[in-house]
Amino acid sequence: MDDDPANRTEAAKWFSSDLDGAEGPSGWRLDVVTLLAVIGESSIAEHAQTLTASIFCLFPRIIPAPQALLKPSRPLRLPETTAKMTGVYSGVVLDTVGFFANIIHPLDELQPFTFKVLEIKHTDLNEAGGVEVGQPVANGSFLSRFRSLGKTPTSVSRTRSMQLQRLPHDANEQTRTTGFNPNADIEVGAPPQPGITRRVTMKEKVQDFVANPTLANMKRRPAVPATLYSPVHILSIFSVLLTAGIIALAAVIHDGTAIFAVSLISIASSVVGLASWWRPILMNRSHTNKVPEGDVIIRTREGAFLLVKCTEEVARELYSGTEECEYHVSGRAYRVLMGLGTFLLMVSVILLGNCKWNSQIFIGASYITLNFLYWMMGLLPKRYFWDLGRYDYKDITPERARGAHLTTDPNDLREGVKSFTRTLWFAIRETKRTAWVERSGAAPITQQWQRWLAEAEQAAKDGNDKWPAVARKDEIMKMNFDGARSPVLNEPTRDFDKAEQAAPAIEVQPQNQRQGDYAGNF
Repeated sequence: MDDDPANRTEAAKWFSSDLDGAEGPSGWRLDVVTLLAVIGESSIAEHAQTLTASIFCLFPRIIPAPQALLKPSRPLRLPETTAKMTGVYSGVVLDTVGFFANIIHPLDELQPFTFKVLEIKHTDLNEAGGVEVGQPVANGSFLSRFRSLGKTPTSVSRTRSMQLQRLPHDANEQTRTTGFNPNADIEVGAPPQPGITRRVTMKEKVQDFVANPTLANMKRRPAVPATLYSPVHILSIFSVLLTAGIIALAAVIHDGTAIFAVSLISIASSVVGLASWWRPILMNRSHTNKVPEGDVIIRTREGAFLLVKCTEEVARELYSGTEECEYHVSGRAYRVLMGLGTFLLMVSVILLGNCKWNSQIFIGASYITLNFLYWMMGLLPKRYFWDLGRYDYKDITPERARGAHLTTDPNDLREGVKSFTRTLWFAIRETKRTAWVERSGAAPITQQWQRWLAEAEQAAKDGNDKWPAVARKDEIMKMNFDGARSPVLNEPTRDFDKAEQAAPAIEVQPQNQRQGDYAGNF
């Protein structure tokens, strides 16, 4: 059979890689371009949450290592950071801190023995605890009724998602139906007040649609959407334009193989993106009973303490509640889409190795550029990727507690040097409580430490800022070394064991020991 390239049809020439100009100088080929297409899995895995958290994941485009999104199962919860989290008033103890909470205050940025105090509130009162602030009742005119569409009358303060209503602190207090009280703060338990609801800006509307297109009928914003100007979104648009440029170039040089290869790998990224498309769901209160304040304190493995002053609603959303993933497709559809995406990826990889020389040059350069951009994007803080405008947070660490991680007085080798005991005292001084210390295992449950905690709590309540915490701890421990014990009559005694006095009593476990808790992680 005559296989002379000159005798082939025009259509066959589009898919031929042995024509003049299809190969590089001296017969060179870039078959390694298929390897470039699957390199960079770690960078894609790092940004998997934001890549699939908006409608941008459906755009057909080339992305490095699309197989990073091909997982046998999807995670049900967002990844968490290991730390000992304790409710100051509620007594809830958890071993992890939520994903979005760690974006607000990155725990890995806290130096050893640091102490900080943060205050976190809801920016919009309509977002506080799932309660929507009431609006003035319409006066009956057509224009007033038209303007009040979608708003809540003051006589009925309906809930957004779980029909939850806040109870006033005083049982005899009645909810107002007219007027506006600027001093009433729903964050501290006051009932919803009628007033002005902040209008949603055009940027927020577009951002909400990008995060969840069905919001037009739901009349409520997602809890924490990906920010509209996220670097991931910008890079996704760039990838779409780059993909279109590759296909256009392949059409100019009559490279049908490159057109099919790039088209299939772009469709594969859309299929995989659809399968993993999700949005975060935060936990709200489901009952109206009174609950303790929501303040929490976090202890890291390095001995740093972070006190967060917040309401119970904020604590449920960011700390004690679960941050779940709500997907747009079912589990069965996910497996079907994963199979389809895998098939398209395999076929496209085969076709990429048979593209013409010029196409391989452009495709290889595109993947190298995208890998570099995704790697650079990993250097940015996560707060640039998520819209945390739902919360208003600020550092309110008092001046007396700043510098806990520093040596404040080199002449005082006890109170002037950074230590776990001094930082623990700073935390007790701000909370004026010690029950959380025992609940979290920050101090051993021994008679000696019980005495130290009792003295520390009393000094905090008395406002004794100069109480020598480290010196008193050393004195109490020396009493034990001298054998000053108080054995109970008719009960056996045991020798003093120095190990039982070591603080903290329960260490924060390294994160790599808890990775198995999140099988199928993002």
